[in-house]
Order: sequence, then C-alpha cells, then structure tokens
Amino acid sequence: MGNIVIIGSEGTIGQAVRNTLKDHFQIRIDKSFKEEIFEGNQAIQLSYDITSETELDKVYEVIKEKNLSIDGVIYLAGVNYMRNFFTSTADSWQETFDINLFGIVKFLKRVYNLFSDKVSVVCVASQNGIVGHEDRVDYGPSKAAIIQLVKNLTVDFATYSNKDFKINCVSPTYVITEENKVYFESFPGVKLVNRIPYKKLVTPIEVANAIEFLMSEKSDGIRGQNIVIDYGYTVV
Repeated sequence: MGNIVIIGSEGTIGQAVRNTLKDHFQIRIDKSFKEEIFEGNQAIQLSYDITSETELDKVYEVIKEKNLSIDGVIYLAGVNYMRNFFTSTADSWQETFDINLFGIVKFLKRVYNLFSDKVSVVCVASQNGIVGHEDRVDYGPSKAAIIQLVKNLTVDFATYSNKDFKINCVSPTYVITEENKVYFESFPGVKLVNRIPYKKLVTPIEVANAIEFLMSEKSDGIRGQNIVIDYGYTVV
C-alpha cells in the first residue's frame, strides 16, 4: 500500500477513484471540502487550490509535516466550459489552462522532493484533446496539451531524474453521471451518444479502472501514453 495524492477528489470520477484505490492511503485535495484540513484513518482531506502558489505551499507543508512520501498522483482537477471562438475571452482561456494544465505542472514541481523513488502519475485528459468539438475551443486545446505534457515529462524524467517516474493520461468520452443522465436521454443528448460507434457512455468506474491499471506495477512498461476510453468515439 502506498500514499497517493488525488487532486479533484470530490468529483464523480474522483469518488470512483477513491473507492477503487481504497487500499492506498489517500491525500485528497479539493476546494469543495468545508474544513481546511481533516485527517481520518486512511486519508487526509485538504481544502486548497493548487493553482495558487500560497495554497500549494500549504499542501507541501502538510504532507511534509506528516512525514509522508508520495508514491502516486492522480490529477482530476478541471473545468469544462461551453465556449466557442466568439464567446471565449483571454481570461477564460487563461483560467482553463491554469486549472486543466498548469495545475499539475505546479504541483509536481513544488512537491518533487517528497516523491518516493518510484512514482506513478495519471492525468485525466479528454476525447476533446484528440478530436474537435463544438463549444470546446479552450477546453480541447488544454486537454491536448495534457496529452503532450505526459510525453515530454516522460522524456524529461527519464533524462534528468534519479527517480523512476511513470506518467500517463486517460481520455474518456462523455461520462454518465446521476446529474447528466436526464440530459443524455434528451434529444440533444441522444445526438451526442449517437456519435459513439457503440452508442454507449463511459461510466466513472470504467475510468477509475483504467487509472488503477496505470497506477499499478502491471503497467510499468507504459510511459507517456494516452489511454482512450471512448467506445470508439475518436476512431471515426
């Protein structure tokens, strides 16, 4: 059992990841927590915004104070606003990239000296980082950047780090949740589902299962890759 950091732990995928990796000690980071710091038997919950350098320093200090080494990181934080060329602004682009991309870079750099000798990192990208989509003009490029980031970090860690860093990402199609179930039963929602060759939506547990595999030793030979979970959406 290792110590894993789950950033964005309280979203739908985050909760599935928490359950799937329940045998690990979890450092959960999510702005939605009501208490700044809460410690349980198998987890610490931290209510911090890792895009803020000040709050990221607090995350670092908590982990260091608890004398915890980090064996894995799962980056789930992200925003997905429906914007197009005409409705997006410079500020909206900056916000999307700050959260979807720069957050994981800042985190890895800040806590680097707390990592174990062998580390697994998984980021959540998206099918929108692979193919185009209406109203995702800033979201899609931010996820494409994540896919490219894990490739470059793989080369950098192999070249310059004395730690065994394994970093990959997963790209889900539309993920079905209790909150969006009604939408996907509506006319516009069915149109989106019909784009998928198998006419199926991905479940949170399917994403969590892929993440669990990439976090495990069973995937040690997989480096800098993007695992697509989309029932064929991006192949047509």
